[in-house]
Amino acid sequence: MEELKDPKGTLITGTAILSYTVCKRQAWLTLHRFLPEQENEYLTIGNFIHQNTFKNQGQKEIALPGAKLDMIWKNRSITVVGEIKKSSRSIKGGRVQLLYYLSLLEAKGLKSKGEIIIPQEHRRLPVELNKETKQELQEVKEALIKLGKEEIPPKPKRKGICSKCGYFNFCRA
Repeated sequence: MEELKDPKGTLITGTAILSYTVCKRQAWLTLHRFLPEQENEYLTIGNFIHQNTFKNQGQKEIALPGAKLDMIWKNRSITVVGEIKKSSRSIKGGRVQLLYYLSLLEAKGLKSKGEIIIPQEHRRLPVELNKETKQELQEVKEALIKLGKEEIPPKPKRKGICSKCGYFNFCRA
């Protein structure tokens, strides 16, 4: 399987891809291995939802280079990858993140499809890798590689989501 790395050898991860769709600064911090505040209440809530949802369905936390799949199960002859999200606000990023995971599996010859699962909203959204979504994913990968080359992070841009971010204190100064 091809590992996607920036020119400095930094592994591009699903987390970096998700971060890129939310905030370029957050993506830069993720790429450069800065850890978010582990005491962040929103990260704690997200981890709780992830750990306590669908305990009896599929395998949880399957690790691949650059990826940690939330869930994986078989539906007839198709492998389904589930990405658990706290709310529908994460759909855009979760979709691209899931496309990345599906592309990693495809590179290994495994036909799969994805579902974004939002337990608190009782929603499941299908995600499939096709010509258009591959192009979208490629654009994000290229942008991440370019971002990874930068020596300093992008300047903070204040957004409504900032106060909930695990990197909030990196940007407040």
